[in-house]
Amino acid sequence: MNKRCLFGTVLLMGAIGTFSSPLRPVLAGSPPPLIPREVLFGNPEIAGVSLSPDGQRIAYLAPSGGVLNLWVRDLDGDAPARVLTQQRDRPQRAASWTADGRYLISSRDAEGDENTVLVRIDPKTGEATDLTPAKGVKAILVAGDQDAPSELVVGLNDRDPRFHDLYVIDVNNGQRRLLYRSTDDGRNVSVDWIDGVWQPVLRSQVLPDGGSAWELRPPGEADWRPFLKFNFEDTISGSGPSAFTRNGQWLYGILSTNEEIPRLVRWSRDHLKTCGDTCTPELVYRASAGALGGALSDPDSGRPVALNEVDLRRRLVVLDPSIQPDIDQLKRLAGTNDFGVVDQDLNDRRWLVVVGSDDRGPQYLLWDRDLQQSRRLFSVQPRLDDYTLRPMESLNLQARDGRRLPSYLTRTALGPDQGPRPLVLLVHGGPQARDYWGLNPTHQLLANRGYHVLSVNYRGSTGFGKAHLLAGEGEWYGRMQDDLVDAVRWAIAEGIADPDRIAIMGASYGGYASLAGLTRDPELFAAAIAEVGPSNVRTLLESIPPYWESARVIFERMIGVGSVDLDAISPIRHVDRIQRPLLLVHGANDPRVKLSESETIAEAMVARQLPVDFVVFPDEGHGLSNPRNALALTALVEAFLSEHLGGRAQPFGTVLDQSSMQWRQRALPRSGS
Repeated sequence: MNKRCLFGTVLLMGAIGTFSSPLRPVLAGSPPPLIPREVLFGNPEIAGVSLSPDGQRIAYLAPSGGVLNLWVRDLDGDAPARVLTQQRDRPQRAASWTADGRYLISSRDAEGDENTVLVRIDPKTGEATDLTPAKGVKAILVAGDQDAPSELVVGLNDRDPRFHDLYVIDVNNGQRRLLYRSTDDGRNVSVDWIDGVWQPVLRSQVLPDGGSAWELRPPGEADWRPFLKFNFEDTISGSGPSAFTRNGQWLYGILSTNEEIPRLVRWSRDHLKTCGDTCTPELVYRASAGALGGALSDPDSGRPVALNEVDLRRRLVVLDPSIQPDIDQLKRLAGTNDFGVVDQDLNDRRWLVVVGSDDRGPQYLLWDRDLQQSRRLFSVQPRLDDYTLRPMESLNLQARDGRRLPSYLTRTALGPDQGPRPLVLLVHGGPQARDYWGLNPTHQLLANRGYHVLSVNYRGSTGFGKAHLLAGEGEWYGRMQDDLVDAVRWAIAEGIADPDRIAIMGASYGGYASLAGLTRDPELFAAAIAEVGPSNVRTLLESIPPYWESARVIFERMIGVGSVDLDAISPIRHVDRIQRPLLLVHGANDPRVKLSESETIAEAMVARQLPVDFVVFPDEGHGLSNPRNALALTALVEAFLSEHLGGRAQPFGTVLDQSSMQWRQRALPRSGS
């Protein structure tokens, strides 16, 4: 998904006087050079790389005419790369190959409205053809198979915006036929796996209590039958079957039933024929961390051969000994850095590998399994090599009730070696999401400008076990916010953070947390920045996208609908407590958090003569897709923080004029320096 929320993961993703004068601290010693925001938030050198099924070509995004476009390049020989698309305003989205390598499949929406259109692109000519309706319909790519390379299974909500029916689309001519209507039997049931002859095999339904029920129709059988049932706790933790092997012999899944952490399991086809609704699986691997997911599968059989196990850092788990020599060699190449196999050819002889660290741009390699050799392809952000970036520390902090708070800290090199510095608390969105270790452009920008940066996986975050996730139920504005405050209090007590110069910022739920910080803990934070943040939980629930309807009960239960006073947890109801400046940012076409969520709190602050800067991007949605807009927002953020916390800032220059940004309210100085 080509979205850029500057401050964190996406959700379910006038001249007003200021209360404080600008702070301009004297910096000791020779400060490191200012990293231009274009280096961190401008166009990458290359992105969105996809390896062709025969392993002979790659498709990728790279700038052309100053805008990201789709390119294709032969991996062997010396033929130059060719640009396929000619975008000149909005960036092209990444593409993936059809199973025969004949076409590339990409997508677009209408300026952030999330009504996705699937687009077929010819890698020889660049000719583009829409495969799904061009307006008002959200298309979801569900399945493709190497045995039917000219067909795709796609979900479309053209009949009813709440439900996605499944169609088989002929990639060659765009013709489609109905495969599955989601509400034929009066229930909203989603298909979760389809076999290679396009027979729906697994389907599930969210139950009224937030639990889930799964039904099974094994390959070759005609009727559906009950298979598995999970309570709310296991459903939101991700328990469930995932996929059959290509021959239908094994069904794999991830379960956390009766346990705190997940495990990989499988059911045999023979067992599924006789076990009814009491199908006990075979254990394949029991995790030692709170998150477990697939890292690599055999392209011929479809069975998993490696897993990712993630806590504060990621660990690769090998299931198939035949790939161990390859993994050992890649580990030696990566050193202390993380690496992952992001694509592979159908013969499983060439792997596309990315190596990532916390202080350098990602590097792409081509790994040849036959030769046991790597070949460097490119760096995503080579201009970063001209600058010294700051390391990201992994921390286990503690909440006031003893709960572990996995966190990440990046310290600035500006100022004296000892003593507290300004701190920015960067809150991830979701809230059922998480922060990760690695290169974080926002961390690096802020550290370069003179701030320590702290990211906290507060309760309700995913990836740290079932109990940590479920501890967030009904805790918006409550213990989830307490966790953020406790992390800041730790930084103050440790002499890391200057208690008078602390800001909170985030996007989506992180934007909500920023608004909550200003209203719930008004004396702790000197300033706040909220991008696409809901200010009123009641109106947020009233306006969620219709295609989220099937999961509404889970969303509402995590918020605490029915047990929590929605007005009491809505920052708009506590505007009278705000004491410090706020920067509000919103995409006009956001379908998840409506523009009115920012408009109402801006109006309330203006009515109370409170300091607010409010900007709107008319061609964006829930996050920023256009790098020009991302650069403008970055410029605003650093100017706002410089004004209220005292760090450095690159002057605006012409960056605001080159974006679509519109001022609704303005308190910042117009120079931006």
